[in-house]
Amino acid sequence: MRLRDSIALTLPSFFLRLVLGVTFVWAGTGKLIGTMQVSGDDAARLANLGITLDTIIPEPAAQPQQQDQEQDTEQDTDQLDAPLPEPTPETTPGTTPPAETGQDLQDQAKDIIEQMKGAVKETTNTDTPPASGQPAAPTAGDEPEVKEQLGRSHTPAYTFTRVMQLQGDRTGSDFPEPVECQRLYSIALMISKAADPGLTPDSQPITPIMPPKLAGKPWPKILAWSAAITELVAGGLLLIGFLTRISAVSTFFVMAVAIWMTQIGPAAMHTSDAILGFIPRHDDLFSPAAYSTLLWQLALASMSLAVVFLGSGAIGLDRLLFSSSPRDPYLHGDPKAPRKGAMNPATAQRSEFDRSPPKD
Repeated sequence: MRLRDSIALTLPSFFLRLVLGVTFVWAGTGKLIGTMQVSGDDAARLANLGITLDTIIPEPAAQPQQQDQEQDTEQDTDQLDAPLPEPTPETTPGTTPPAETGQDLQDQAKDIIEQMKGAVKETTNTDTPPASGQPAAPTAGDEPEVKEQLGRSHTPAYTFTRVMQLQGDRTGSDFPEPVECQRLYSIALMISKAADPGLTPDSQPITPIMPPKLAGKPWPKILAWSAAITELVAGGLLLIGFLTRISAVSTFFVMAVAIWMTQIGPAAMHTSDAILGFIPRHDDLFSPAAYSTLLWQLALASMSLAVVFLGSGAIGLDRLLFSSSPRDPYLHGDPKAPRKGAMNPATAQRSEFDRSPPKD
């Protein structure tokens, strides 16, 4: 087999497996560890399916600080701690300056600072009578208690609760605020809506695009987990090339169901202006953003189907673990090789059904 033929049979399958594996591992992981917010009827539908919904805990507000008192105290302290200018002795011509050392000047400055601090403390500790009709100002001893009371009054008490279906059916009014759940339950919500779409504004029943029995539990929850696990496991197997064809069949069916539920099904069953009767119509027929989801799903389904026919290729565990069947070199790239099973004219035996005259 020529080199380019060998590359053509090896690299396409490897690149397809690489793209499919990364895409489905990423999608499956996001469904399992990611979260989403729902409210109203969607939250009630999930709660009626027995899915756990968590309340969203807001971030606590920062505690207020007594900025005015702290700023005043800091200003007083800064003024007291500021160094005083050194006094310069007055000298006259013909006289000698007083013999004062630097240590004496420092002692005098410290004495002056201590006196000023004592005067400020006496002024601060003096109790001023409160005005008529006004509460007395808190003293220094009551300041920690006041701060604690302010912190408690401005810090909301949040509780963590779980919303479960206990008795009866939930309604949209039971969930006025958004709640949180795992992202994989978006598939359960989609399946439930597709199997039980409800009524139109004119109270007319909407045609379901999935079997109605899938609307009730436990089917939406089971199918959601099955889709997420299939994406994660099949994507990993495609990356290493193990059980490649089975994994590709799984991803193909996942994408086929996704295309039907999100694109073709609603366009064919719920609209009357679909392109060719099953392709959703958008305002701009050539807008990449409008048809990006459909094209992405179609590309993944096509690549999965291609891997089903190509297999893992030479770069994969399937080629190492499972021995390939013997191939006829004549049929697989070597035109000069003798065809397997071809009869040699010299040793060919005459068939009992051959009525032609024998050749010499």
